[in-house]
Amino acid sequence: MVDVPAAAVELIELLAIVVGAGAASVAGVLLERFGLSAATGGDFVLGAWAVAMGLLALYVGIVALGYEQAVPRLRRIAAGE
Repeated sequence: MVDVPAAAVELIELLAIVVGAGAASVAGVLLERFGLSAATGGDFVLGAWAVAMGLLALYVGIVALGYEQAVPRLRRIAAGE
């Protein structure tokens, strides 16, 4: 039997992780676009930094929060545990 307050907490945590993953992914895409436009505009150092930070943000959003945190929690909730 699933405890209702515990299930509510689990859903709130899952929602926070999904929102965080989405925000990090959006920030990563924006940083990538900015980095590419800075590099094509001649500022290679700023462009390289922004591209590196964009890749890091995409990793955090997709892998660290999405694949490693959200997917297992979603599977656990779907299984009723």
